[in-house]
Amino acid sequence: MGELGINVTNLIVQLVAFALFIYLFWKFALGPITNMKDQREERIGQSLDRAQEIERELQNTRAQNEEILNESRREAQTILQSARDLSEQNIARSREQAQVQADEMIEKARLALNAEVRQARSELRQEVADLAVLAATKIVRANIDREDQSRLIDEALAEAGGRNGSTPAGNA
Repeated sequence: MGELGINVTNLIVQLVAFALFIYLFWKFALGPITNMKDQREERIGQSLDRAQEIERELQNTRAQNEEILNESRREAQTILQSARDLSEQNIARSREQAQVQADEMIEKARLALNAEVRQARSELRQEVADLAVLAATKIVRANIDREDQSRLIDEALAEAGGRNGSTPAGNA
């Protein structure tokens, strides 16, 4: 190959030097750079995976929070409804008790009124009887005519009215 101007020893030395350069370049420059690049890609991939996992967890947490919030709202509505029902029951019970008490009071008042009416009638009968006796006594004592009898009855009634503080209603 000498004719072409190629020296075989120089070519072999240059090929060995080139191979050694490639080996050293790969070993100390390109290999670490490639490894570093691969490691970085792997870390970025892991970070992206972790970010996606965190995003899924966040969405799950949001869904759980919404579910808990909805459940809390339902429980609050249930509690409010129970409170309303209990309040209405208490109001109804109070109304019934008030009605019963009012009925009892009315009945007591009616009984008291009836007792007072009976007592007033009894007293009135007694007074009428007293008046009749008084009138009869005056009529018997004074054996007089009809006109005088009427006048005496009116006087007896006036006397009886004076005792009670009332005036006679009319002639008998």
